[in-house]
Amino acid sequence: MKASLFTLLSVPLLVFGQAKTAEELRAQDLKKYSIESAEITYEITGDAEGEEVMVFTDYGWTSLKQQTMTFELYGITSTQNVHEITDGDFIYRVNPEDSTYVVRKDFKWSQQASYKSPDQVSEAILFSMGGEQQSDSTLMDKTCQVWTFEGKAIQELWVWNGLVLKRKAKLGDRLIETTATEIKLDVSPNLILFTFPEYYTEQK
Repeated sequence: MKASLFTLLSVPLLVFGQAKTAEELRAQDLKKYSIESAEITYEITGDAEGEEVMVFTDYGWTSLKQQTMTFELYGITSTQNVHEITDGDFIYRVNPEDSTYVVRKDFKWSQQASYKSPDQVSEAILFSMGGEQQSDSTLMDKTCQVWTFEGKAIQELWVWNGLVLKRKAKLGDRLIETTATEIKLDVSPNLILFTFPEYYTEQK
C-alpha cells in the first residue's frame, strides 16, 4: 500500500484531526476490536450468491476485505468484486483490473478509541447509524448483539466483539444475506495481503 502499514452514543460531533495509519494508532495502544487478529469467511445468499473473506491484525486497524458476488438486478446479471484494504483511518478500494485505487478516510473508530472500550465504540457507531438493539442471538456458538435498521439499505446486523458475523441488506428490491461460516482467531497473516503495488494510481 502506498501508505505505511468492511457508535456515537449521543456524543457531540467530533472535530476531525489528521488521519492516522495503523502503525500510528498501534503506537498509541488503541484498539478497534478486542480481538487482535482473525480471518472470517462468509457465504452470500438470498437474492445473490458469492463469498466474502475478511482478515485483520493490529486489533482491527489493518484489514483486508475481499468479496465476489453475483446477482440479478432489473433483469441484468452482474458480478461485483471488492478488494478493500484498511490502514488505520485510511480505506483503499483497489481495482486490480486497471491498477487504480480510491481512498477515503473513516474516523469513526479511532476518534473514540482513546476514551471508550472497543465494545462501547461499536455500540455507539451502531446507534449513530440509526440502529435499534434487539434480543441477542447465537451464530457459530458466538453470542451476537442483533441490531435492526428501519428504512435503511442495511436491514440487520449480528455483531460479536464489534465484528459483523451476519448482515442482511437490500440492493434495489433484492435482499442479500452475508453470514459467517468460518472464524479463525489469532492468525498470522502475511503482511503482503495488506499492500498493493507502488505503480497503482489514485483514481480522482
